Amino acid sequence: MPAEIHKDELLEAIRNDGPREVVKQYRHNLLPSRVLIDLYSEHPERDVLLFLALYPTVPSQVLEDLADACADPQIQAAIATNPRCSHLLLVRMAREGGPAVRAALAANKLQNSKITSELLNDPSLTVRASLAGNGTINDNYRAALACDPEPAVRAALAFSAKLPAEIVHALSADDSAVIRAALFGFGRVDEEMLLGWAESDNPEMQRLLLSRSKLKPEIIQALRFSPDPLVKSAVKDLYEPDAAELLARAESDNKKLRAETAGYPALPVEIQHLLAADSSAEVRAALAANPEIDEEVALLIAASNDPAACQALAANPNLPRSGKIELCHHESDDVRLQMIYRDDLDEEMVNIFVNEREDMEAIAHLALKGVTFTRTKPELLEKLLSHKRPSLRTFACAAEELTSSHVRKLTRDDAVCVRLALCENPILTRFALTELSKDWNPAVAERAREKLEQLPETDDETEFDEADGEESLVSKIVNFFK
Repeated sequence: MPAEIHKDELLEAIRNDGPREVVKQYRHNLLPSRVLIDLYSEHPERDVLLFLALYPTVPSQVLEDLADACADPQIQAAIATNPRCSHLLLVRMAREGGPAVRAALAANKLQNSKITSELLNDPSLTVRASLAGNGTINDNYRAALACDPEPAVRAALAFSAKLPAEIVHALSADDSAVIRAALFGFGRVDEEMLLGWAESDNPEMQRLLLSRSKLKPEIIQALRFSPDPLVKSAVKDLYEPDAAELLARAESDNKKLRAETAGYPALPVEIQHLLAADSSAEVRAALAANPEIDEEVALLIAASNDPAACQALAANPNLPRSGKIELCHHESDDVRLQMIYRDDLDEEMVNIFVNEREDMEAIAHLALKGVTFTRTKPELLEKLLSHKRPSLRTFACAAEELTSSHVRKLTRDDAVCVRLALCENPILTRFALTELSKDWNPAVAERAREKLEQLPETDDETEFDEADGEESLVSKIVNFFK
């Protein structure tokens, strides 16, 4: 049923919303022919004329008049694509219209052989390319376009739908890499043709197939056996191999394939055990780096004297905690160093390096990393505090076992980093912080003052020497004057 609308209302809508938007609005809710004729007769504005040229049920006589009276290329092109345009007018436009009109006509799905033959040898590249992209033209014309001297025309043909097999084969052997890329990567061909390309040993075909957004499982399966490493690498994450296939790959004579399998995320535990005993260090290291490594397998590798695999294991972000503990005891300096620089070291692991191994190099690295450890044992503390390396003395400053004599010695340490670290120890008394607040270094003095302000108010300013339990001489003098 025609839409009930007054001519003036339609005119206002065209002026406000634009001709194309009004065409969309009334494409299904059709407008009366009388309104369209009156609009044409009384308001020959450009937007009105473009609207009429685009509207699918406009009277054909209006289109005939428009084609004769209006030379605007955009309006002429709209007429050429209108389903109400007469056959005679279309033929005339194919012969006499400008390039834009002929290009629009070439893209029109409602064509016949006479119009197509007129456009087939059109001097305009744009017109021929537009015709090549029209999937409704006869296959004989498409075969002729496949031989067009311009690559742009042949490329447009490669993108078009429902290409017959003969034309596909011709374009697949085209001298232009652009046409081949368009066909293999984006051409709308049947699944059988795609599978044939995937199963070929042609690296170009297979690589360009990877440009497609959706590949069927059978095509991905075929690409897995490509001789091209790039293709194999690209598709390896697109399918899920079953356990039998993973086992076959793990037992393969191909070392690279075994290493690739060792890194597969969902690798069954039985196959992990098999690869953990592989003769190749590269394969064992790949397994150790697998983020989903089994805890038992990780412990097996961590307990081995296999530096390459253990280093890879130490760098594994998902290494189970039991594996971390084991690697902290590893005999290789490189493995332990790798563990020190992990971001998830806990207090127990630091304790292994500090109190169990008493590893000065490890402690120095922990200090440089900014690790704070409060549980340094007293006998090691003495060694650290007397060490010539400031990094080791800095590390010792966090210990809970510091005595008053230790603190007094550290407040006079030559290294600023040591005195600054000392300010952070919560065992410091108000007296010690007061001494540090007078430090010659502004950063140390400022930090000590900040810590002083955080201390609770108390009347007990007595400092005891924790070594002998007696009140220090300085404290006695202070208390006397109080």
